[in-house]
Amino acid sequence: MDPDDLADPEVRDVDWAALFTRLPEGWSEVEHDGVRWGASRTVQVGGRSQKVWAEELGGGRHVSANLYAVGSGATARVEVRPCEMPAAVVRDFLAGLEVVLPRAAARGSGPDRPRPLG
Repeated sequence: MDPDDLADPEVRDVDWAALFTRLPEGWSEVEHDGVRWGASRTVQVGGRSQKVWAEELGGGRHVSANLYAVGSGATARVEVRPCEMPAAVVRDFLAGLEVVLPRAAARGSGPDRPRPLG
């Protein structure tokens, strides 16, 4: 995390694990601030590593970050590593997203399956 982010209690004191789990594992369509995004969350190493990647559908913006559970016992902590963007951007995106189409529905078939645009 950028050292400037550590000085900001609105970023430093965030429950990052809770924010990451607002997004289901796998790919989902989400809405943030009235805009649709394709977003994915992957979990690895038994949950000790997570990645969020989101792309604005039909646009050029993206949000990306990694979350790591480090240490154990009394020294256990969570570290967030935004990918080339301020942590506040990631925080605001994860806090404000609404899942529109979760992974299971996106992969399903039938009338509820999303149709390609265009």
